[in-house]
Amino acid sequence: MNPFAKTAAGLFLVIGPQSSQPLEAERICSAMVQKLFEDQTRALDSRAWQNAAQMVPNQVETATTSRTLNRTMDVAELPSAFASICANAADGNEAGVGLAKAIRSYLSKHGEPTAFNCLVLDQSDSAESRLSLTCLAVASLNLSNKQTQSTIAQVFGRFSSPSDSPYYLRLFSSRRSHSQRRSDILQ
Repeated sequence: MNPFAKTAAGLFLVIGPQSSQPLEAERICSAMVQKLFEDQTRALDSRAWQNAAQMVPNQVETATTSRTLNRTMDVAELPSAFASICANAADGNEAGVGLAKAIRSYLSKHGEPTAFNCLVLDQSDSAESRLSLTCLAVASLNLSNKQTQSTIAQVFGRFSSPSDSPYYLRLFSSRRSHSQRRSDILQ
């Protein structure tokens, strides 16, 4: 497997009691799936998922939260970490650990995704449907790691700079690390 290939995955998950008729959460989910797949090229774009989630009308006690998490982990741990984050975001339902397990099982079928969108519609309570959208992405390589450097050389070593291409822009940065720049911003 090429560790630098981007693998994106998406999951729509409805929680609710058995019913002979579709639950409202299932109807909402179906409409959102249809909306997202109108443009196949953007079907896994997190912004498209956020726009689709905002189309749900009459949201009472709406809370939009955006967080950035920084974690260091092996790529093999991504499915478990993503599942845990999504299950925690949908907290408040009865499913708890079962939700994380179901998401982890789904992700394990797709290898180790570097981007994952998860929409959970929880209608465990017949009077309420909770919507939780989590969009996750992995966005950095540890270039000080010898194994990472070796893999980069193996996969990308034969390529040179595309400097003569009109669509390529090369910016020069100072030699400060990301954490040093972040420290400067916070001061």
